This record gives sequence, C-alpha cells and structure tokens, in this order.
Amino acid sequence: MSEVWVELRAPRFVVHGHSAQVRCEHNVDPGTIYKVVFFKNSHRIMQYVRGRDPPYEFYNFSGADINLIKVTPTSLTLDRMDFNAAGTYACEIAMEIPLYSKLSKINEINVIVRQKHRPKIKIRQEKLSPNGDLEATCHSSAAYPAPHLTWLVNNVKVDERLTIPHGTVNVHRYHHGMPLSLTNSSLRFPLSSLQLRPNQTVDITCLSTIPSYPTVGEGYADLQNQTITVNLVRLEPSPTQLPVKILSSEENQSERLKIYNYLIFIMICIIY
Repeated sequence: MSEVWVELRAPRFVVHGHSAQVRCEHNVDPGTIYKVVFFKNSHRIMQYVRGRDPPYEFYNFSGADINLIKVTPTSLTLDRMDFNAAGTYACEIAMEIPLYSKLSKINEINVIVRQKHRPKIKIRQEKLSPNGDLEATCHSSAAYPAPHLTWLVNNVKVDERLTIPHGTVNVHRYHHGMPLSLTNSSLRFPLSSLQLRPNQTVDITCLSTIPSYPTVGEGYADLQNQTITVNLVRLEPSPTQLPVKILSSEENQSERLKIYNYLIFIMICIIY
C-alpha cells in the first residue's frame, strides 16, 4: 500500500466571482474505492460513499456554490467563489479491501482581485548619458493581494540590489468588502554596465504580477506591465565662467577716481 498516492489538484489563484475545479487524483483501482472525502481547512465539505443512497453528502460550506450537476466521486466544481472560499483544501481516498485510507497533501486556494490598469513608470531625468544612472519609480494598479513589482532593462531582469521596494499602500478602495492595495518601487540602474553609446535607446519595463513568481508549469494569475523607451545623449559639460561684476557709469567713474587718488598718494610718498 506504500505505492498508493493521492493528490488534490486545484488552482492556486481564482479571480473573485469565478469558478474552480477541485480534483482528487489517485492511482487506486476505481472498483476498490469505498469512500472519497473533500476537506477545506480540515473540515469536511463533501463525502462520497459507494453503495449509499444517495451516495453524496454535503456539509456546511461558505464562500462558493458547489455545482451539483458537475459533481463526481473525485471532483468538485466551486462556482461564484468569494473571499471566504480561500483556504487549504485536501482529499482522502478510502478502500474496503484491504481496509486502507490515504490523505492528500493540502493545496491552498487564494481568491484575488485583478489589476484594472497597467503600472506607471516615471523617469527622473529627461536626458540620460550612457555613463550616468537611470533613476525611475513605478507603482502598480490597485488589486488584492497587492501586486509584486519586477524591473527589467532591455528585457533582462534587474538585480534586486539595484531596486528599492517601498511597500504597499491601501488606496481606500474596496471590492466586495475587501480593501485593495498598490505597490511602489524605485530603480537606480548604472547605464555604464550596458556599454551603450549616445543615440542608442534603452527599454525599461515594470512588471506587476500576482503572485510574485509563478511555480513550475503555472503562469501568473494576473499580469500587467508598462515599457518606456529612453534615448541616450552625449551631455556636454556646462562652460565654467568667472564671476564678473557689471558697474554702472557712476560706479565706474568712482572706481577710476579711487585709483587716481591712490597713484598720487604713492608718488607723494616716493618724493618725500
């Protein structure tokens, strides 16, 4: 029986109001299955017992509607999922001969609110030198949970040591009672590391995602991005100039008189 495996398959993220299918997959001969139980947060939500009439038994469950038409001994379809439907799910397979049962590992389901808009990038400098630093800020659209921001320069992910996360901000907007938040981040990227020349361009992308990183075989539940193109120019140093005082005609005559009197004083001292 050590070769028996049971696994609950369900999406990690479900958009609020959408549906999700929860499946209990296994390698047991269907003819030997006696009972299948689905759990949410360790509480039973559905039980199938072979030979009973009716074979299905449903328990108190809030946050979604169980689609009774699509129910099978090893799958549930949850419609109109609300935030209360989020939690940990598991399933258990039981056999009569031999008497044996096995519980799956838990699978977490999160209910999200997608971003409605792309993130916004602001560049600090209007003109950039190939030897200077690119300084920019980005903030996401409001969502639940708050999105994760990732910077890319020329489609290459930026080292996180060059970014400054500023955390999340509650925007005082709600979706069916759930507060929405946005995320802020700054970037300071040394353009000299790209070995660029004047008249070239650089693409800066801010990627706003839920979750932070997708798992293997699973994409992002929500993704928005913005890309802007920056032109590089040769910045000429500003000419240096010594301070010059401009005198009025009266001031000019006064200065000349001072110099004249000073010269006369010097000559008298020499004579005497």
